[in-house]
Amino acid sequence: MDAGAAYCNREELGRLIACCLTRNIPFYACRYPGEDEASFGAQYHSSPVRGAASGFRVVPFIESEESPAFTIVPDYCAADREALEALPPLPAVPGRLSGVDMGYDSYIEKAQRMICCMKNHEADKLVLSRTITVAYDATRMPRLFDALCTAYRDACVFMVSYPGVCQWVGATPELLLRSAADGYATMALAGTRPAGSPAEWPLKEREEQQYVSDYIRQVLCDCKLHAVSTHTYTRQAAQVEHLCTDFDISAPHDAAARDALLAGLHPTPAVAGLPADVAKRLIPVIEGRSRRYYGGYIGEADDEGRCRCYVNLRSLEFDARSVRLYVGGGLTARSVPADEWNETCIKSQTILSVLNRS
Repeated sequence: MDAGAAYCNREELGRLIACCLTRNIPFYACRYPGEDEASFGAQYHSSPVRGAASGFRVVPFIESEESPAFTIVPDYCAADREALEALPPLPAVPGRLSGVDMGYDSYIEKAQRMICCMKNHEADKLVLSRTITVAYDATRMPRLFDALCTAYRDACVFMVSYPGVCQWVGATPELLLRSAADGYATMALAGTRPAGSPAEWPLKEREEQQYVSDYIRQVLCDCKLHAVSTHTYTRQAAQVEHLCTDFDISAPHDAAARDALLAGLHPTPAVAGLPADVAKRLIPVIEGRSRRYYGGYIGEADDEGRCRCYVNLRSLEFDARSVRLYVGGGLTARSVPADEWNETCIKSQTILSVLNRS
């Protein structure tokens, strides 16, 4: 947000990432949309704080003992590489990737179960996700981060490592909440198709986006906040595009009010569904596994009420020898399971191609 010494160019950032990964030091790196330099912080002398604090926050889709919310409160920044390199390594912690990916037949069956729930009026929308796991050496992570910055110029590219708890990298297009000069900003983002598609958006995608917009308006109303929204427009994110509505919220910067707004917005219908409590109950049962930090959010927040927080999408969990891409899509009663599978394939193409090149 401010701290100039916390920012560095991508070449220097690669050295910092390599330094922390080889020494098992908790750290974060974040290149915000449209920016050239990245924010960096490492925490060596104490463990990351469980829960919310001033620093870099990492919040799971559903909080649990295995997937806690935590904050990296840095005691080293981008200007401290030589000091970091002089530190002895912290104890190594085994990686956490386990389980198998969801195949096509399993995905179709789970999609049908979700669609049945919506046709029975248990929910209006549910998001089904799956994983794609590939071999990948963690020593290539600095190159991967740099390649994601190039491929996703208008995304928030991030990496966070808390060994034994959470190691994640991604390029998310979805803003959750950002402080602005006169308040805050958020967005409703939904629907996915190849970039440059000439046809009008189908009804299913327009309804899906409307669910997200209406949810945000209700959260703002509950928080007694006034916002001005744009008309819904098509927003490109690398090789795909989405429907988007931007919201400018009039409110003084205040940490407690900001945290209440974050709690109300997360998880949005774009990653969970509607009603939110029903979606959070049904998704783990139908998917049959924990999403961990996919569908949660990451970003900086301080004690003055400022923040830059993004939804954890288009992202990969990693350990020493592999990466696991999480990809999902919104289902409604109008959904066709095979079409939804194809949408997850489209969403995964860019990030998988970046993996193959880096």
